[in-house]
Amino acid sequence: MKTWRFPKLDKSFFDSRIKSDEIGNKERWIGFFMGPALVATVYAAVGGSYLNSFYTDVLHLNSLAAGLFLTLVPILSKILDAITNVIMGHIVDNTKSRQGKARPWILLSGPLMTISAILLFTVPTSNMTVTAIWVTCSYNLFFCIAYTMYNLSNVITLPLSTRDNKKRDTLAIAQSMGVNMVAGLILAVVFPSFILPYIGVNQSRWIMVMSVTALLAELGTLLQYFFIKERVTEEIQTANEKASQEISIRDQVKGCLSSKYWVMVMTVMFVYWLCNNISVNAMLYYANWVVGTYNDGHTLSLLNIIGQALLGPGVLLIWPLVKKLGKQKLYVVCGIIAVIGGTVGVIYAHNLPIALIALTIRSIGALPITYVTLSVLADALDHVEWQSGHRCDGFSSSVYSIIITVTAGLGIGLLNMGLSQTGYVAPAADGSWAAQSASVQTFCTLATFGIPAIGMLIITVIFFFFDLEKKLPGIHEEIRARENPETAGL
Repeated sequence: MKTWRFPKLDKSFFDSRIKSDEIGNKERWIGFFMGPALVATVYAAVGGSYLNSFYTDVLHLNSLAAGLFLTLVPILSKILDAITNVIMGHIVDNTKSRQGKARPWILLSGPLMTISAILLFTVPTSNMTVTAIWVTCSYNLFFCIAYTMYNLSNVITLPLSTRDNKKRDTLAIAQSMGVNMVAGLILAVVFPSFILPYIGVNQSRWIMVMSVTALLAELGTLLQYFFIKERVTEEIQTANEKASQEISIRDQVKGCLSSKYWVMVMTVMFVYWLCNNISVNAMLYYANWVVGTYNDGHTLSLLNIIGQALLGPGVLLIWPLVKKLGKQKLYVVCGIIAVIGGTVGVIYAHNLPIALIALTIRSIGALPITYVTLSVLADALDHVEWQSGHRCDGFSSSVYSIIITVTAGLGIGLLNMGLSQTGYVAPAADGSWAAQSASVQTFCTLATFGIPAIGMLIITVIFFFFDLEKKLPGIHEEIRARENPETAGL
């Protein structure tokens, strides 16, 4: 495959502003906290329920081809996105430049994300065929190309930043806080409280607001590009190390599938992200038609605030809980709590105070899946290495990205199909609306609470049999013995 070198980025102007070999506050809070947080804000705005609401309530695309258009576009797009994820992964792996292998693509993704995000909303509406073509092309440009370019590069910035695991942990926490707290606050509070009531079903206002929001992607990628440092890449280039022997895709697939723990983790990820995507996107419709009124400015904000209230402080609680209970027990206990929360939400769907309590309970149950899953995946990868004799980190990262990508489209598609089949009626062009039928309200409730409860039940059962943690000390000892038999006394 072609090697990407980016000679135009060789000028010192494009060098990282981080010069130290040690992780500092600028890198932690600008490069890993603020940069990804701004990009996550744009992605959440255009990749979640707000874009879907624009399609259904402003463009009325839920009626196109009897609802089939909005069902198939996200699903087929995410299948295409899975392919571009693999391609982009190979491209990043074959990038060798003065600025590293990930940073150049982060820099290039910024303007592409901004432009394509604006195109998502500047949709011509005079001809339905033109509208459908524009929506299809802009949707794929943003999700399959622009965001994929950023996301694949962003994922590997953490392991390339340093070989020190403890310092990586601090960067990972900062990044998780930025994505979950900053982006979450803007999208969960600011948008439903102030933005949605203002823009309503007026496309011109949608274009204005989303164009300003899209600019955050450019700002975020610039901050991340200039305030991170690929120390591991620089170390390899300086030492002029030869690339390790390439492991074929077939061997990586075989090695991963031979580990039951790897299969279990990937199954957990698929179930969680599918159910989560359905629930997150259904929340807007649940707020508008079940426990609130259309874009009332406070119901969705309350649901989002309560639903994410514990995710921020949860980052301070989760590691002490892991040490006390262990990962397996923590997942099982919290999984049961999440199932209870979802069940309460279904039973008392029309009671806002109880629905908020149900979301609080569910958010407690979601703490491990939010903060510990990548750590569990790392454990599974150790088991793959122990069992197959080689690492499969890159391949597993691609599978993880594909799962997130495909389930995002599948979740939106299934939600749109359910809305169409139950008879969802979008607001009129003048902003007037009528109450939805009981079947629509029931579907929105099940999508918001019931489906996530079923998903967490499946995840809880899987982790009941996930006994890898107690085997890891022996696995690590055997791996070290294979790598350095003299030290191990062999």
